[in-house]
Amino acid sequence: MARKKPNFFIDAFYESKFKDNLFVVKVGGKIVEDRGILDNLISNIRDLTLHGIKILLIYGHGRLVDEKLQQRGIEVKKVEGRRVTDAATLEVIQEVVGGTLSLNIASSMAKHNVEGIALNAIPHDWMRLELRPKKPVDYGFVGDVKSTESRPVARLFRNANFVACSCVGMTPEGQVLNINADTIATQLATGTKAHKLMFLSDVDGVQIDGKAADIITAQEIPGLIKNGIATGGMKVKLENCLAALEGGVRRIHLINGLRPDALKKEIYESVGPGTMLFHESERAAYANEVEAQKVIERQGKRA
Repeated sequence: MARKKPNFFIDAFYESKFKDNLFVVKVGGKIVEDRGILDNLISNIRDLTLHGIKILLIYGHGRLVDEKLQQRGIEVKKVEGRRVTDAATLEVIQEVVGGTLSLNIASSMAKHNVEGIALNAIPHDWMRLELRPKKPVDYGFVGDVKSTESRPVARLFRNANFVACSCVGMTPEGQVLNINADTIATQLATGTKAHKLMFLSDVDGVQIDGKAADIITAQEIPGLIKNGIATGGMKVKLENCLAALEGGVRRIHLINGLRPDALKKEIYESVGPGTMLFHESERAAYANEVEAQKVIERQGKRA
């Protein structure tokens, strides 16, 4: 009869694999708006940070902003999945993202005793932002990321394993801007050379022929966009994924954050529940990692 392995055997495996690594996790508005789903996510994050993983959470906005706009009789405008932000829309975004959603996260952190920092805007020294040009499309008060600075991010993570930050930022002149949260997460993951970039939304990865793809390589992304398989918000997401992979991020995960323990399962299971993206050159290394992780899982089940 095989000797049972103690639980710390599995814990040691994950700590040796991920300890002190930075994961950039972007979550959609639906996740942050729903207190039950958010609580589950923050609980997962607490477990990860206790294993020494550093988490930078970037959260966007969605349904709640749309609802507030409609209540005030303000038209919801989007072009190719990107929100057009006039002055009235920006005011609502500041109220929802910088206020309600930021407080939701801080409240959940307190509930689950998560040590960390909740920010209601991107610190001005993290990235240089500029107002997007008015042509070919006038997006209003929407920002473009011109550069990122990894040192101030690293300084913050010397004293914390978890930082949450919204998708609102400022120009050097102090103008508040709405920025695509996927873009923020991508730029920060690239600038900090994060170990993983993870997108949690309300869909099960990238849908191809009615089924979520397990793996997509960087080389396949342009074809998915060109052939119309990825449109709207998913098109924007895959464009950001390609930029991140080309910028040095090794692994990207697209998963359904509405599912229980979605984040933890993606990290702690040999084959996660969503779509993983990497360069074709990573395929063999990934296959070896999966087999090693399956061995650990079998040993854990015998414990």
